[in-house]
Amino acid sequence: MAVRIDIEALRDEAGSVACAEADKLRAAGQPTEIVAVGGGASCVIRETGQPPYEVWVGVTADGFTVECDCPAGAEVCGYAVALTAAALEDGFSWSSAATPPSAVEVDPRLTELVELARGIPARRLAALVAEWAATDRVLEHRLRAHAGQLAPLTAAESDDIRRTIDSLAREATSGDRWDLHDVEKAGRAIVEEVEVLAQRPPTQETLVLVERAARAWDGLAGYLWDAWETYEEEPAEIGGALRAVHVQLCEQVRPDPDQLAARLAEVIGAAEVDSCLDEPGDYLGVLGRDRVKALRNRR
Repeated sequence: MAVRIDIEALRDEAGSVACAEADKLRAAGQPTEIVAVGGGASCVIRETGQPPYEVWVGVTADGFTVECDCPAGAEVCGYAVALTAAALEDGFSWSSAATPPSAVEVDPRLTELVELARGIPARRLAALVAEWAATDRVLEHRLRAHAGQLAPLTAAESDDIRRTIDSLAREATSGDRWDLHDVEKAGRAIVEEVEVLAQRPPTQETLVLVERAARAWDGLAGYLWDAWETYEEEPAEIGGALRAVHVQLCEQVRPDPDQLAARLAEVIGAAEVDSCLDEPGDYLGVLGRDRVKALRNRR
């Protein structure tokens, strides 16, 4: 269920100092990008002379909730007011039962490593991240995304990615000497392209490109399914990675649910064997129960 937020009541709660800071941020064009996270709105705010702060706002069981990296923490700070105002201007759809980032269960090992990283001097940590990013395209683009360097796809970039996906799928089984390893390799390369793409600001176009990648993999996966004794896990692993990116983008872009359901039905129906997107339950948050049930009944 969607809810409305009273920005004036929020400004009263925040106070004059926080509101002045929020107005200053909005005048400077901050935040530049808002994404949906757990039913709430999230962004990274960059202010000249200040470190970047990640902030999340949403309506939870406890009411309007703020999580911010700034010293105010869970208080209604200027960053939270700026984000809320910008989200309202954009027509953001607020959930009545949002889940803040801190409530999401995190792998204990990841928590341990985060604490370890906090103890490393910033310069050494930056060098370590850069070293790995130089050899990992996905990590490099994630780094650039967090630094605010990635813009939405241009038409030319979309065409390039489309050609790359089509070429990877086509060349996997071209010629007389291809083998199943070529198919697996192509699938993993398609996943990498999609995961790099997912670091860009989410748009309807990126969503459609991921669906094209899913179709491409659906056309290749059958070769590995037939060789299940050798490739028992790879088809599901590669398909699952593509679906995870698609679900993530759906949650961020929030496409029209009827149109999304129709496109999913088309992708699933076009697959010769099984489609990697044929897990309707994963789309419950963006499709709703009735559309998920309809997709399941197609089987």
